[in-house]
Amino acid sequence: MGHEAQRRMMASKALIVGCSGLGVEVAKNCILAGLSALVIVDPLPPTSYDLGGNFYLSPQDLTSTCTTRSRASLCRDQLAELNPYVHVSVPTDVTALTTDQIVPLLDTGVTCLVVTIPLSTNDLITLNNKCREVGASFIYSLATGVFGQVFCDFGPSFICSDHDGNPPATSQVESVIQEGDNLVIKVLEDQGRHGLETGDVVTFARLKGIDGSLEAGKNYTVNVTGPYTFEIKGETIRSGSIEAQQGYITQVKQPVSIAFETYEKRLAEPGEFMMSDFAKFDRPALLHAAFQGLEQVRQELGGEYPTPGDVAACTRVLEATKAKYAEEMTPAQERIVLHLASGAKAILSPMCAALGGIVGQEVLKACSGKFTPINGFFFLDADETLPDTLLPPDQVAPQNSRYDSQIAVFGKDIQDKLLDLNYFIIGAGAIGCEMLKNWALMG
Repeated sequence: MGHEAQRRMMASKALIVGCSGLGVEVAKNCILAGLSALVIVDPLPPTSYDLGGNFYLSPQDLTSTCTTRSRASLCRDQLAELNPYVHVSVPTDVTALTTDQIVPLLDTGVTCLVVTIPLSTNDLITLNNKCREVGASFIYSLATGVFGQVFCDFGPSFICSDHDGNPPATSQVESVIQEGDNLVIKVLEDQGRHGLETGDVVTFARLKGIDGSLEAGKNYTVNVTGPYTFEIKGETIRSGSIEAQQGYITQVKQPVSIAFETYEKRLAEPGEFMMSDFAKFDRPALLHAAFQGLEQVRQELGGEYPTPGDVAACTRVLEATKAKYAEEMTPAQERIVLHLASGAKAILSPMCAALGGIVGQEVLKACSGKFTPINGFFFLDADETLPDTLLPPDQVAPQNSRYDSQIAVFGKDIQDKLLDLNYFIIGAGAIGCEMLKNWALMG
């Protein structure tokens, strides 16, 4: 990340709304990265579905004596233990997930707001607009079964200090040739491509043979014409030969201003999606419509996702999706929407881990100004793991156990097979512990 980016992160404050599986993953990643402060808002009590992805909740937290405690307060102490230099807090005066109670928190110097729990479209628009008003970044992400989405709006003019994080490109000059009013620079091919893009800025050093034409230490904007050549417009050779005897080129990293659109506008006009799998080129547009259809039915069901295996409710989600999808659906696409609806309540550890890593990185980008963020919507899915058709209700009915989320997606028989597996892992470092965590939660 570099010293400057880390310094900016250590002066940043994030607000996370929602502390189920995805929320606790994002919180864990942000705390380990070293933000200054993290505020967690989630007054809802835990359910058996949360146990599939939240590694700080246990079956004992579901008992009647514990239901008065919120998911946020149950996880706060263990999250705080991850890094004593990060102040982790849970507002006690937030008793409901309403904009009236969340919006005032954004006036306390929040750098980035992350919503990881389903909220109404109007509430999300309100929170997004408030973020723009106070200059905070807005991230909305959901993990529902084997499907997930991420949306980012970092404001109308987000300054990215280093768009790719790579070291500055360097090359050695082979020749400098005058072509009209421009200088064409060719680099030595045996040292590889110059790695520049049109608009990049470079400096020259130790250039001989054309004294005074390209001043050492001065910034020049390049126009790339090939992997080994580029132009500098409006410059002419003042003296000397057209063949530079030696010289070196160094890229000068420049801040980039990135314009984001609001959640409201992107919802209606999503624009270009960031792809997660090029073999599923049509999937982002389908999931964009499906998540809107799912939210519409959630509102109709009083704020609850469809019960696993509820064919009638799943069909309602499919019909709502068809009304928002621009093309006629194929049977394969209908299958995906039905599975998204049936498993919407499920919180799966591997999906939370994957999306939590992605969202955690977006928070770091928002706080540090380094690396290019996701601009708009991003979708991720693992539909290859799903059965061909919806499972019967008795296979996906909740058992009031810590495996209810997996049962809701894959069925009771598959869960029984998972419980019989014995795995052997070598190494318990960062990756090993992540695998151990996921396998333990999966049973």
